[in-house]
Amino acid sequence: MPAQYQALSTNDPTETEADSQLQSQVKQLHADPRFNRPAPALWKRIGLLLITAFLFWAALQFQPRKSQPKVIHAERYSKEFKYRPAASPIITERLKDGVVRLRGAYPSG
Repeated sequence: MPAQYQALSTNDPTETEADSQLQSQVKQLHADPRFNRPAPALWKRIGLLLITAFLFWAALQFQPRKSQPKVIHAERYSKEFKYRPAASPIITERLKDGVVRLRGAYPSG
């Protein structure tokens, strides 16, 4: 059988005195012009959003482009050392035009 609950009284005589004092303080707060400033004009808000968007766009445009360099794979061995065991190191060489040339064993991984 469900329990029967009774609603509690929300009127407390000690709170009414504090409540009236609180309401008077809220009225004083709303009357003080230092805390009741008008909202900025619509054109100022739109201008701030446009300037912010422009600054983000400019930051992205002026970032240096990081593209992967073109990699040229050199032949593993010359014809003279065709059957040499694959224990040679990997040599990377960056050419003047930004191309990376790999020599030696192929990188694993």
